[in-house]
Amino acid sequence: MVIITRMTQDDANGRGAPPLLDHALISEIKRIEHATGRNDVLSGFVGKLEGSLAGFGAAFSEHVARGDTTSAVRAAHTLKGTCLQLGAQALGGLFAEIERSAKAGDYAEAKRKFDGGAALIAQSIEALKHA
Repeated sequence: MVIITRMTQDDANGRGAPPLLDHALISEIKRIEHATGRNDVLSGFVGKLEGSLAGFGAAFSEHVARGDTTSAVRAAHTLKGTCLQLGAQALGGLFAEIERSAKAGDYAEAKRKFDGGAALIAQSIEALKHA
């Protein structure tokens, strides 16, 4: 099995980046598809994730603008969990970073991390679609 990883500053510090995908989790979802006779479980989850990712930036900014910082943190937390449950480990790591920044009250940094993660988001979604 080939595990694709993303290169980060952590690599230079001796800590490895999380793999792009956790194929064991994806295999478990495919096992559920097989057991239920469906072939659209993973693709359905990936489609929903893609929609949530597309709306995250605007929703996050709107929460912050309204002063609803709890919802801003929750939005990042929810996407972190969704990504990790679907096996998008690196993407889950990105949203963990976004969540940490938001919890620390640095909403501008959280938004910069999201905007800076566009390539990782695209790469992760594409990898999930082909998993």
